[in-house]
Amino acid sequence: MLKVEPFSYISLIETGNKSTYNEAISSSTKIILNESVEAFRVRLRLSSREIKLSDSLEKKQMEQELNFLIMSAEQNRSKNNIPITPLISSLLNTNDVRFGLIIVQSGFTRAKGNYGGQVAKAVGIGIATGLLTGMAFTPMPVKAQSTLHAMIVDNINNNVVFYNKSILQDKEPTEKENIIKQIDKVFEKYLWGKR
Repeated sequence: MLKVEPFSYISLIETGNKSTYNEAISSSTKIILNESVEAFRVRLRLSSREIKLSDSLEKKQMEQELNFLIMSAEQNRSKNNIPITPLISSLLNTNDVRFGLIIVQSGFTRAKGNYGGQVAKAVGIGIATGLLTGMAFTPMPVKAQSTLHAMIVDNINNNVVFYNKSILQDKEPTEKENIIKQIDKVFEKYLWGKR
């Protein structure tokens, strides 16, 4: 199986609860994500090669195709009915390989001091609401989140053969140990037993 260069989309919340995509954090997390996948090279039966995207136009097309595949996998119970996309098929054909592994990570983290301020605000609103209404329920903000999507595609049968995702709340998407836990979790029933 050949790994396609992974993608990472990490947003940063600096003020309030508004997140903004952060290129620097995403780039550094992509390196950590790649290292984390490499830790599973033998267990995933990965080839020593990797499909690297050569230019920004190819990367943009791949992002669109991955978005389509992930949305299709989320909506369909039977992954075998989801055909792989033209660029992915072409890249697998060029590399003369049947199976490809696709990993996409998304998530957010907060700037230093932001989380504490949001918790204090939520507690204050909860107390004020409780005094006014007699009910004091206020959702607490999430500190960080990491969502990891994993997909295996079959170029001969032209379909998705595996799709799973892992969502970790209140865990930093930039920390290697969290990413490794997510990779282990998404494949635990498909490729190996629960540890």
